[in-house]
Amino acid sequence: MAIKFLCRGIAARRARSSRLCIFAFLIFMLMGCAQQGSLLSGPNAPLGVDQQTGIIPAVGENSQTDFSSLDPAQAGDRASLLVTNMTSTGLVSLDNKLQVRPQLATSYTATDGGLTWTFTLKPGLMFNDGSHLTAQDVIYSLNRALQPLTASPTASTFLGAIKDADKLRSGQVQTLIGDSLLAPDERTVIIKLAQPDLSFLSALSNSCAFVVKKQLVERYGSDWTSHMSEGGSSGPWFIEHSIKQATRYIVLKPNSHYYGAKPRLNKAIVTFYINAQTVYRAYEANQVDIAPVPASLMARARGLGGSQLRQTPGLLTYYYALNYLVKPLDNIKVRQALALAINKDVLARTIYDGTMRPTNNIIPSGIPGYAPTLTGPDGVTTTMGNEQRSRQLLDEGLQEEGLTRDVFRNINFEVYSGIPSDANIKDEYNAIRTMWKDVLNIDVRINDVNGAKYYGDIQNTLNNPQGLGIWRLSWNVDYPDPHATLAPQFGRGTPNNAQNYGQNSASDSSQQQETQAMMAQADSIADQQQRYSRYAEIEQRLINDVAWIPLFQNVKSFVVKPCLQGWNISALDQLPPDDWSGVYLSKNGACAHNV
Repeated sequence: MAIKFLCRGIAARRARSSRLCIFAFLIFMLMGCAQQGSLLSGPNAPLGVDQQTGIIPAVGENSQTDFSSLDPAQAGDRASLLVTNMTSTGLVSLDNKLQVRPQLATSYTATDGGLTWTFTLKPGLMFNDGSHLTAQDVIYSLNRALQPLTASPTASTFLGAIKDADKLRSGQVQTLIGDSLLAPDERTVIIKLAQPDLSFLSALSNSCAFVVKKQLVERYGSDWTSHMSEGGSSGPWFIEHSIKQATRYIVLKPNSHYYGAKPRLNKAIVTFYINAQTVYRAYEANQVDIAPVPASLMARARGLGGSQLRQTPGLLTYYYALNYLVKPLDNIKVRQALALAINKDVLARTIYDGTMRPTNNIIPSGIPGYAPTLTGPDGVTTTMGNEQRSRQLLDEGLQEEGLTRDVFRNINFEVYSGIPSDANIKDEYNAIRTMWKDVLNIDVRINDVNGAKYYGDIQNTLNNPQGLGIWRLSWNVDYPDPHATLAPQFGRGTPNNAQNYGQNSASDSSQQQETQAMMAQADSIADQQQRYSRYAEIEQRLINDVAWIPLFQNVKSFVVKPCLQGWNISALDQLPPDDWSGVYLSKNGACAHNV
């Protein structure tokens, strides 16, 4: 409007108004850019389009040596999830603050007391090949994720609230389409739940709820992800070339049919690395633009210039699990004694150099429902343990069981240090063994085994008194709700309940089962704050029972090249789909690909 009036004034006074109007327009635009912090000059000015290639590391887990699966329903490791979160989307997503936001949906409502959820899709949705994405694609994808043949490791957890999902998984019904999954028209999705569940909306942000293209799956079967370049992407990126398994990197290009703001990068190369140490060395060699920082390399990261080191609380809880079917670990006093003999502050300070935050909580801070006032076992208020009380509890527990301290020599304490071995993990479990020996006068032998044996042994500990006695694991919250941590790990009959909580014959097993019943009822509470309060009560009971011995919540430490702008991932290690439009490479220092 200002240009229009300016040109009218000039036209009234001069014959060559058109050229002056153009000149005035250019001056006006340059002034506007200057007012907005111009990207035309300065260190944060973008590189040219042909230089906008980001090199992003994908870090493997455990004994993993490649992307495990690019099928959103099957992806479960960090490396695969990084790619699936770039190429696929679902009805909703989580923003940078872990709040639920519409994604494929433009709106959603809950009716029937929370039993029925109705989603209205955005108009004109397409896959990356330009074909239409409709409500039928959404319900097909949800139904497929729950099918037994899909073998999704996550669908039963995140989509299990859908009515008759358990019957589909067990083979009692063949499909949920037309039953609890409905698409009355191309833009309407209706999902019916077995019972009201306020955590369901957050659960839908998991990759197992992402949309896949039916025609591609039916054409290529289990190998369909090798052909995603042909048009199976609904997210801001698509895979540029057809790939096979055992690839070391994946090249992605912006999806021109993406419904949201398009990526500013011209290309993203996601490169697989076996562990964080290798990635950090690649970062120092200018081979990647970002990298996690292992605790052993924190001093080097702190010495980097340009504010490259960034730290933020993560959502990963590290813990030790105890098998409730193994004596004397079925005694609550013995479990509390083992927990209170550990000084978590010493471990965090001497081994992890600020990359871990000691905690007594099972649920990490940073998500709705976190309860900071909960105490540790037996009411301890610090993370330093209580040596005197731990000795007293162990004496009482062993006396109740008619056992001596020698019984601990027969307990299978199994760990996996990784490939190559992680010195921090070794230092950690050896320090815990020493604390138990010094404080409690018990000797627990440690078996460090390979990854395949370790995870197989944990799986075989479910309902098995001959299984592992003690093991170390971590749990990363997949969506920001207390349900995401407590229900999968400690719920009645859940496959992750290898510690056999509530499914044992200990003297306090009835109280454990009462806690499980409270857990099953919590998500039907209509008022969100009341639901969070109930979960806090449940968590305190689990802590008192030593359902886990939680040690740390991770502090996410990573380095970012000064040239990379807009890289603001959430605590879930995810960049929200629409946030890719703010990521670009600037002239502020050398990037990985232009050194």
